Amino acid sequence: MTPNEVHHDSREAIRVTAGLNLLVVLWFFVSPWVYGAYMAHNAWNSWIVGAVLVIAALVEMNGVRMAMNWSWLSIILSIWVFFSPWIYSYTPNTGRFINSLCVGVVGFVLAVITSMMANRSGSSTVAHRA
Repeated sequence: MTPNEVHHDSREAIRVTAGLNLLVVLWFFVSPWVYGAYMAHNAWNSWIVGAVLVIAALVEMNGVRMAMNWSWLSIILSIWVFFSPWIYSYTPNTGRFINSLCVGVVGFVLAVITSMMANRSGSSTVAHRA
């Protein structure tokens, strides 16, 4: 496999994982309405963190070089999403609680994969130029 093929394959993998992550974080953004928590004082967490994660996923989908940096932001915010039920005390809302755990884990895994693919693509690009 040539370095250009590795770069292209990595770019496609980044698009796929970032696209899946986009779906997950869009769900997180709308979840306060689904779980009847849109009037709760802590719903803003889902909206703000969800919006930042949507932006990160869109950037990751469109640029290999930027994907590495933005995937680190996604990793950090996915960890935040996972722990937010305890931080904002909404563990009694079982649906929303489990949703945050699942979104946090899935988002984390997808962001790590995106980061690895971006790193792989970046290293193959450097090898190609040498």
